[in-house]
Amino acid sequence: MLLWNGGIKDAFFTSKNKNPNYEIWITGHSMGGALSSLMAGYLVQMGYASSSAVKLMTFGEPRNGHKDFANRFPSLVPWAYRVVHHNDYVPHSIPQELGYQHHRNEIWYNNTMAAGDPYIECDEPESMKCSNSVPADQWSILDHGGYFNKKTSCLKSASPLLL
Repeated sequence: MLLWNGGIKDAFFTSKNKNPNYEIWITGHSMGGALSSLMAGYLVQMGYASSSAVKLMTFGEPRNGHKDFANRFPSLVPWAYRVVHHNDYVPHSIPQELGYQHHRNEIWYNNTMAAGDPYIECDEPESMKCSNSVPADQWSILDHGGYFNKKTSCLKSASPLLL
């Protein structure tokens, strides 16, 4: 709420008032993906945007809600996709045993994510056909540091400002 009340809220409503019929695309990587999914649900839940207007695409998003949240999320944000790169550790870093569950839909690239690489789409929240099929001893933080052959700022080598 600090981010929302600290400036995003005003920018959102200014833009929405200027462009009332535009779609609202929300995206984020890693923890930014988790915050993005929470924001997408919040906008619809509060009536600030319609569920058909909000589009969510996250990359390497960790689990960020319990089972009831994950089950309700598709009714709030039906156009929502979580992209996972190969053996990315972060989507699994918050264990289901603590009561957390992903919302659907997962797009899993079980490869390098080069142009034209195939992917698998799983519309169940915790499908064993997607990244949940990777054994824990094969998870890698390195796969979290690059999506679609672009380095992200989660790794020091990608962002020299990180100490």
